[in-house]
Amino acid sequence: MPLNMSRSALVKTFALTAVIAPLWAGTALAWTGDDVAKRLQALLKEQMVELTFSKAETNGSNVILHDAKAQIALPKPAPDETEEAEQDDKDNAPVNLGTITLSNISDAADDVYLIEKASFDDVKIVEDNSVFATSDIRFNNVRLTKDPKTDLIGRLQYAESFQIGAISVTVQSKPVFELKGVHFAQEPFSKEKASNYSWGIEALNIDLGEVDRIDQEKKKQRAAELEESVKEAAKAAEEAAEEAATSADATTETTEPATADAAPADKAGVTADADGNTDIATDDTDEMAEDSDLGEDLAETSGDMDMAAIRALGLEKINLTMDAKGSWSPYSGQYTVDQMTVSGKNIGTYNYKLTMGGYNLKFIKAVQDLLSSVMEEGGDNTAMQVAAVGMLQNLSISNMELRYDDANFFGKVLDYQAKKRDITREELVQEMKDQLQIGVDYFEKEPVVVDAAKAMGEYLDAPKSISFKIQPENPVTFGILTAVGMAEPKKLWSVLGVKVEANK
Repeated sequence: MPLNMSRSALVKTFALTAVIAPLWAGTALAWTGDDVAKRLQALLKEQMVELTFSKAETNGSNVILHDAKAQIALPKPAPDETEEAEQDDKDNAPVNLGTITLSNISDAADDVYLIEKASFDDVKIVEDNSVFATSDIRFNNVRLTKDPKTDLIGRLQYAESFQIGAISVTVQSKPVFELKGVHFAQEPFSKEKASNYSWGIEALNIDLGEVDRIDQEKKKQRAAELEESVKEAAKAAEEAAEEAATSADATTETTEPATADAAPADKAGVTADADGNTDIATDDTDEMAEDSDLGEDLAETSGDMDMAAIRALGLEKINLTMDAKGSWSPYSGQYTVDQMTVSGKNIGTYNYKLTMGGYNLKFIKAVQDLLSSVMEEGGDNTAMQVAAVGMLQNLSISNMELRYDDANFFGKVLDYQAKKRDITREELVQEMKDQLQIGVDYFEKEPVVVDAAKAMGEYLDAPKSISFKIQPENPVTFGILTAVGMAEPKKLWSVLGVKVEANK
């Protein structure tokens, strides 16, 4: 997101988030402050975060970490990435977290510690006219195994609930990003049944108009600085050329003094040499000026958002709310999203449901081992991709539903694209329908594809709502889908049991 935060500020923001995430899921602690520190550092290191603090204090049933700092534990660089790694180290400066307080620790059954509350100081990171701030971060009823190495559940780390009052980013005192009222709740994991969870966000606000204004302002400033530096370089070149010309005149007079009888051509030759040098410097100056113009053009256009499209779609200011609930059993691997809703002003409402299998302890262990291997070996992307594909083979899907209820947003998309191409909306819709028909022909008029194309055509004519459902007769693993995709790709929609409905 172009929030005009420097790269290092963004890295620091990620480091803070990375520390928060594992703690929402719990952390294994012992009773003394030193043991707390060592255990916490080891667990966060597994999450690619290095945590340090000046003092770990045990105060009754509380553990307090003073002057806490965190930074991302970057993978070892490959031999050809040393320079980039050095830059990463410079950007990845520690984030000051202040004090982390773990309150009212007590013993529970099954070799578990309970932490009534884990709380963070409010954080404020100021850099390059950008301010990143958090407030009211709390985790409640954190459950910790005493020795997570013997129990993978202990390494999953969870709290029964957590909340974040607000996370915000301001640039030049202008609010550009705000996340308010984040909340999450998770039942303790059980072998007997899946654990229910819920989460939500009261408000997510992004001011793209302000982001663009600040972005353009900075680009103009950089262009002006570049132009000024080029002018200074050109002036220096001209002065050097004049000095060279003067030196050439002096040398000529010393080695071959000019007389009244000297041929005018000889005199002219000396002057021509001096002028030649000056001309060369002038040419260089012209080239520098051209480079300055190019730099200014690049500064004005590089990385720009398409504000014309953003304004046409009414997205200068994005306001979203999110809400979700479901269940998960790491023992059986059954994972469900009973309902996830994202609503946006002037955008519409998106609903999502999912039932998936195979997301169990074995899968999680494989993911953790893969991350550890990447950290130790310096990030072998090929091995990582192969391992990731292998892990995904065992995941299965039983049901997935996506529904979008329009708020005249897609109509704006159609109008904008039609205007951009200088055609009518009706002509654009017809082109899109023709493309749908090509897809139907490719799938050899499979009934499910024919029905889907018909429904999508109805939505294009009158965008109100559209839903996509995947409902195979039996759960389908990603391994089967991969095999079908390679052997008979035209059968994929039928295997998945795809169904599309519009305006219902």
